[in-house]
Amino acid sequence: MSLFDLTTSISSPELTEAEKRQLFIKTLIKEFKSGVAKLSYSALSKFKRSPNAFINYKMKSFETTDSMILGKLVHALVLEPDTINASFYTDEEMVKEIGGASPRSTKAYKEWKANQLEIYPEKELVSYGVFLQAKRMAKAVLSNRAAKHILSQIHQTEHKIEFEHDGIKFTSFLDGLGEIILDLKICTDADPRKFQRDIIYNNYHIQAGVYTTAVGEVLPYYIIAVDRECEVSVHHLMEDLVMKGISIFEKLVTEFKQCLDKENFDESFDYRAYTEEGVYKMDVPPYLN
Repeated sequence: MSLFDLTTSISSPELTEAEKRQLFIKTLIKEFKSGVAKLSYSALSKFKRSPNAFINYKMKSFETTDSMILGKLVHALVLEPDTINASFYTDEEMVKEIGGASPRSTKAYKEWKANQLEIYPEKELVSYGVFLQAKRMAKAVLSNRAAKHILSQIHQTEHKIEFEHDGIKFTSFLDGLGEIILDLKICTDADPRKFQRDIIYNNYHIQAGVYTTAVGEVLPYYIIAVDRECEVSVHHLMEDLVMKGISIFEKLVTEFKQCLDKENFDESFDYRAYTEEGVYKMDVPPYLN
């Protein structure tokens, strides 16, 4: 049974939630061991939190949110503007035609939307407000002095790389590749001091390690950060930080393989605890002395 076939099986009312989860885990382990399943950085970052978080991520039904669409739009506008018309469309004209305080809650809008989804199944419907926000953010990136310098050094965008590390297969999508590796991030606050804390907190240095491993050589690694206030900052992850990310990535792959062998995917934070019982010990912290 593949994970594709499993979708139907775990929806069976005859199975309890616990049974569905165990069936999913067993199938997932089988597919990784056979080399069918592949890891992404996003999935590996969940495993870094805990095996339980990884399974929750893999089982989750993803729904597209406005924030996700905003991110896709900004990426497309900055990196692949020629794809916009083929990939997105807005509801501007329909909203204006309906009018009123809440046009999207009307029957007319819902019927129009359902019809559009049938006509353009390959496109994403974007609210006009989100589209305008994305255009402002993209313009801020494209007009930023530092960002323009970095963007001029990439030759491929949305570049897919499939690779294998220590017997585990990976799929990575690089925002930009050329003389450098580029990652474009939509963030809460692009203030350099705040975003550099986010780089560590959100494990972007590990992502740099994964992408550098995928490329197969250590290229200068840059992150362009843009927030909803259209503030932009550009960050060069120095080689020592990227190498640290590679080291953590390699350790995580080793842990992931051990988890596959021991089938410990039900464990939470006890997976990396200090004792065999899964308990964390805490002494008097220095700041209380």
